Amino acid sequence: MFEMTKALVRILGIDLGRLRLEWISSAEGTRFAEVAREFTDQVKGLGPYALKKAA
Repeated sequence: MFEMTKALVRILGIDLGRLRLEWISSAEGTRFAEVAREFTDQVKGLGPYALKKAA
């Protein structure tokens, strides 16, 4: 399913840096917070995504 999502993101012209999959146990709250902060910083670094209108 994730591979199909990546393909769709590519088709839409969205940077793959805006997509991430992590396996985190429900017992790993600290790890979840760390990954969420890291990913948020990564996406902020990419800047806003400008949607393109269909022709």
